Amino acid sequence: MDDRPNMLQTLAVKSWTWPIEDPVLVFAVLMMVILIAPLVAQRLRGPGIVGLIIAGILIGPNAMNILDRSETVVLLGTAGLLYIMFIAGIEIDLYRFKKYRSHSLIFGSATFLIPQVLGTLMAIVFLDFGWAAAILLASMFASHTLVPYPIMSRLGLAKCRSVTTTVGGTIITDTAALLVLAIVAASTRGELNAAFWLTLMVSLTIYTSVVWWGLPWLGRWFFNTIPSDGIAHFVFVIASVYLCAYFAEVAGVEAIIGAFLAGLALNRLVPDQSVMMARLEFAGNWFFIPVFLISVGMLVDPRALYTDLAAWKISLAMVTTVIVTKFLAAVVSSRILGYDKVESRIMFGLSVNQAAATLAAVMIGVQLGIFGDAVLNGAIMMILATCLIGPWVTQRYGRLLAQKEQEGELEDGFEQRPRILIPLRNPKGAEAILDVAFMIRPKDTDEPIFPLTVVQDADDASRQLITTERMLGNAVIHALAANIPVTPTIRLDTNPAGGIVRAARELRVSTIVMGWTGISPARSRVFGSVLDQLLERCTQQFVVCHLVTELSTAERMVIVVPPFAHREFGFKQAVYSLKMMAQRAGLTVAISAAESDIKDVHQRIASIAPDVAMVDVPVSSIDQWQNPRGDMLRKTDILVLLSARREQLSWQAALDHIPQQIAMMQPPVSMLVVYPGMGDEERSITIVESQYEELFNERRIVLQMASTSIDAIIRELISTEFGDEPQLEDELSGELIVTARTQPIEVTPGSVLLHIHSSRIDEPLAFIATLEQGIQLDKASRETRMVIVLLTPTALSASKHLQHVAFIARILQEESNTDAILTATDSKQVMNLIQPK
Repeated sequence: MDDRPNMLQTLAVKSWTWPIEDPVLVFAVLMMVILIAPLVAQRLRGPGIVGLIIAGILIGPNAMNILDRSETVVLLGTAGLLYIMFIAGIEIDLYRFKKYRSHSLIFGSATFLIPQVLGTLMAIVFLDFGWAAAILLASMFASHTLVPYPIMSRLGLAKCRSVTTTVGGTIITDTAALLVLAIVAASTRGELNAAFWLTLMVSLTIYTSVVWWGLPWLGRWFFNTIPSDGIAHFVFVIASVYLCAYFAEVAGVEAIIGAFLAGLALNRLVPDQSVMMARLEFAGNWFFIPVFLISVGMLVDPRALYTDLAAWKISLAMVTTVIVTKFLAAVVSSRILGYDKVESRIMFGLSVNQAAATLAAVMIGVQLGIFGDAVLNGAIMMILATCLIGPWVTQRYGRLLAQKEQEGELEDGFEQRPRILIPLRNPKGAEAILDVAFMIRPKDTDEPIFPLTVVQDADDASRQLITTERMLGNAVIHALAANIPVTPTIRLDTNPAGGIVRAARELRVSTIVMGWTGISPARSRVFGSVLDQLLERCTQQFVVCHLVTELSTAERMVIVVPPFAHREFGFKQAVYSLKMMAQRAGLTVAISAAESDIKDVHQRIASIAPDVAMVDVPVSSIDQWQNPRGDMLRKTDILVLLSARREQLSWQAALDHIPQQIAMMQPPVSMLVVYPGMGDEERSITIVESQYEELFNERRIVLQMASTSIDAIIRELISTEFGDEPQLEDELSGELIVTARTQPIEVTPGSVLLHIHSSRIDEPLAFIATLEQGIQLDKASRETRMVIVLLTPTALSASKHLQHVAFIARILQEESNTDAILTATDSKQVMNLIQPK
């Protein structure tokens, strides 16, 4: 006879054992709570975080006793707490963190000192605590945990200044509070001596140095050496976080400090909007962080509220003190920093929550005999109250801030919701190209990306379709892994370029992102047949990618800006895309432009959102990038060439040669070539013969001028047209002299364009002077041998003015033309040279 229990008996035993101990059922219950609690909370118009905490109370050992706060739950809850701190560190904008470090210092000091001082006085006066107990209790008020941080992250506000300031302040106040905890604990054991302080300082210095400098180096090596299979890089990051958290405790501080520091150290290696970031956020949001919130709820004992009057007194005192002091700290700090009411409330909502350091302090206080059960229950009630108030305040004011930020973006005047087309040809480089598209796509847009393959209409089209469908399938998987909507597209066409052009029109895309191998056929103009055809036939912003390393391992983005590029129609949109990419990847932007333009270019780029760290790399001319010096580029740089189509104002021959020269460099460097979008007017910029004859005249061309000062050169040139109108001649000459000293445009090395608008003239006029001896202008890179003056009537449209500037620039950008004009001895020769072909 078989004595083994049958299935029904086993089920009956397991079903009526409380709390549940079966590991499979424990996990199932946790999953159901994580699924249902946020949905119920949202239906009741409350934050999902609050729903999870209340669910933890209900299923915990002090209420329905469905689950025990076992070692497994504690383990998972601790992992979730550390994960919150890690995500806060990895999502923070390091540039803004450094920029607002003084703000973080002010807020961190206020949110520590105000609760610490007032909390100590409250404990001594109202609760009759001794000094050690009062100081330790107040340190619980001073610290806080970023429980509502995921709310700000989901609203896309993780990088705004109030959040950055609060996150930075969290590290200051939590570190200080945990040091108070360590000092009080040491004092009760009689260990507060010189050896204690020396050991703490040395261990913290060594630990911080290793994590801050060693971990990024190790991560960069790992990412570049180990191929990304979607698992290895993720596991490396997770393992690094928890190792750093453990060694933080070894160094003498709490693990949460180590987890946050690991997030900061890995910040640049995990770009926002990347597949890796999506995986990290997913892992935290679906499991680690919810289990932590449930475990916090399990600590609450509702019975203590009606069985222990001391618990009521201490609970009310603690809850009131922490809310009042944290509110005061947020208000005082925002007043000092000039933040508005919404930002102040967000700082309060993020900083009022008590969990991690509070639990550490109260548990150690109980173990050392400093606190009794009443303080433990009070601490739990304080955690519950603040974790209910904080998320509610954060969500309410976070939505207001998100609405305000969105309205501000719409006022910027350029495309905030671009539609991005990614033509794919080579499966090997597809993921890298998609990553570029992810980074230039705004996070809050609902527009999908459009991976495209074009199959040539030939006999083997069916076989090609199978291959392209497989490649598109991989692209869809990669995009969905990054939580980005995707609409794959296939076109059947006899000409690949034609298929891409038609798809771009039908899908109404604003940006095209495409890969390039770095090899150009001998007869191609820049890149090769297909890419060159697309540049001629498309007006959209075009990004050509030649990537040789992981984007996440880059440290600097070097943007090469040719003369006049900052005056192009699509410049603002192009810079917005590049700066967004730099912000998400944590890159410093290095602006490389001609010395005469670098100040204007820097100001123009700095005025465009988002805010990133910027440095200048001036060059004598853009030609230097055809053969860059070894110190101009680093192995960890991404070079971005802001190029131009031939119809555009900033085009010059060097722009067509630089991509091939950079692609041939050793060691290889990753490169993006960005062609700003064109306006309708730019497509029609041509000079017809009648306009040319109005603009130029033999009389206004002076060759081999002997004058050696810019003032004399300008006056001599203007006198050729206005010699019989001395007052107008003086007025125009004076304005041009000021322009020559403040805003000369060095079109090519040795050639300067001066242009002004005047209401005193009726038609545009151009003047040309070549000089016997070169002169040195303050803002020119070398001696000037040719001066061109353009006078434009105020009534003339901006597009016509740009048309004339572009025509003059193109004349000088052809090296053969410049040399011929400089050596010409007759003005008729010059007229023939500059006549439209």
